[in-house]
Amino acid sequence: MSHFTAPFATDGRFAVILDGGRTDAGIVEWAARLARRAHSSLRLIYLLPAPEWSAAMAASMETSDYPSRLRHEAEQRLQDAVQSARDIEPGIEVDSRIVELSASEMAASVSADSTMLVLGAPESGPVRDIVFGRPTTTVVNSATCPTLVWRARRDSELNEQRPVVVGVDGSDPSKRALGAAFDLANILGVELLAVHVGAVSEADELHYATSVEWKPLREAEHKWLQSMVETYRDRYPSVSVRVLAVGASAARELRALSGTAQVLVVGSRGRGRLSGAVLGSVSQNLVHHAECPVLVVH
Repeated sequence: MSHFTAPFATDGRFAVILDGGRTDAGIVEWAARLARRAHSSLRLIYLLPAPEWSAAMAASMETSDYPSRLRHEAEQRLQDAVQSARDIEPGIEVDSRIVELSASEMAASVSADSTMLVLGAPESGPVRDIVFGRPTTTVVNSATCPTLVWRARRDSELNEQRPVVVGVDGSDPSKRALGAAFDLANILGVELLAVHVGAVSEADELHYATSVEWKPLREAEHKWLQSMVETYRDRYPSVSVRVLAVGASAARELRALSGTAQVLVVGSRGRGRLSGAVLGSVSQNLVHHAECPVLVVH
């Protein structure tokens, strides 16, 4: 494990993307509390439309001050958000900036020097639909650091002891997701639930006969998953871990588990049951439909 680097190492920076949507306040509070626990700084970023779009809108509205009005509103919202973060966690370092780039350009630029990127789950917002198009997929695909898609829980129960849940399929992205999940569970002081859904492939060094007996299969998968988890035990001795191997739809099983999770962690793409185009079919499903925040690890 000497090669392993904790994804959310001390003195990192969490970058939070704001756009004036109704999730902004919740995102700032959540990120500020996590930044304090992780001993990291917070950067609040307000994303404005690219200058050429603002200029076109100004021309269509026959007004020259439209770009300046947008920027003024962004500055005010950022000022309020910075103050809110400092009120919530007085000890953390907070800075802010306005970015006028496309969603993909912003994600690539901001993630380059951030330990985590945080944005709201898909929904309409004052400028989100125009600026982003399909915002979440674009940002997650373009970012190079772990990206958390935040959403408020649908239930009203506040339970900070909910576990961190991670999907593991043996692919390199899922192995990185497992490392990030351990780190996050350690920061939050909660249990980690590592889940494998469906049969692993021969590349994962498990070989099955043509006629599968499900009980031995599940036992073999459980043993394989346990061996994956053991590689992190020395680095995170205080993290309590459970492993679960089940045969079901990956998206359906992980989405169900998101109902009792604090954060759900997945790899950006995989070669096993957690695989799919670009972001990954399962990851993309969870980003849009999970009941808790989803951390996508590249």
